[in-house]
Amino acid sequence: MKKINTTSKISFLLVFLSSVLYFSCSKDRIQQEQLNSYNSPNSYLDSKKQQEQEFTIDTSGSGPIIGNQFTKIWMGKQCLMFPNGDSVTWPFTIKLVELYKPKDMIYYQMPTVASSGILKTEGEIRLRAFKNGTELLLKPDPCMSQIEMPNAAPQNNMRVFYGFETSGLPDWTDNPSLLGVTTTLNPVFSATSYGYAAPIARLGWINCGLQAGGTSNSTLSFSSTVDDLTNVAIFIYFPSTKTVMQVHNLASGQIPNGSAVKIIAIAVNGSGQLYSFYQTQTVSASASVDVTMSATSDASLTSLLDGL
Repeated sequence: MKKINTTSKISFLLVFLSSVLYFSCSKDRIQQEQLNSYNSPNSYLDSKKQQEQEFTIDTSGSGPIIGNQFTKIWMGKQCLMFPNGDSVTWPFTIKLVELYKPKDMIYYQMPTVASSGILKTEGEIRLRAFKNGTELLLKPDPCMSQIEMPNAAPQNNMRVFYGFETSGLPDWTDNPSLLGVTTTLNPVFSATSYGYAAPIARLGWINCGLQAGGTSNSTLSFSSTVDDLTNVAIFIYFPSTKTVMQVHNLASGQIPNGSAVKIIAIAVNGSGQLYSFYQTQTVSASASVDVTMSATSDASLTSLLDGL
């Protein structure tokens, strides 16, 4: 039998190794292509969120205006102005969004986490005023708007946090001067028989909150071997502080060690089928969460969020 020379052996080995590498890479590409993909769940979340309420104010009165979830508002035209400083005449419109449940904060994608850390929260509202389609501002001190947020067991020392954006993401501060507002108002809610009462110096998002971060923190990252998580909305809920955190770029913010959390992920596929993931855990060190989405129904997901 004719022997294969050394050159032929080397050529054969190179061809063999190339084939193995090719099929291995092809297999990896096939596995990646087989990941379940999803569309953005924003349309679904928007369909479930609390709708903005509108109130037309056309005469003076003692107030208050009362929202669907019993937020009380006192606001007069004498303390409102156009962005250029002009005074406001009747009628004008007040718009209100009320978010008192973690479910509603998730639907609205309005988390209660500041760049300074997580906030213990007793609820958040968005309060705005308009005249002929133009958004109005509160005049400086001594002007203000008075609000009262319902709560059966209010706590002392809860603070008035104002919402704004940092790099396109929601953020909160209890120092309105950082937002260009000069005021002498005390940024602390009073505990009343009705709930929480406070004067506010700025319209927009308002949170009844308290800093709840820790000095020892960890983070969670998210991955999946079966699902493409690009368009999956992921939230972390802290039951002890009623805090809602939204995850961006598959990595959480700072989580105080020892926190018991509930993780909820929501997605919708190209056929409109709803998917979810739910897991509870105690965070004691940075870790990766392996996500596997499962088909669900609107009723089942609603029940899950109601039970947070």
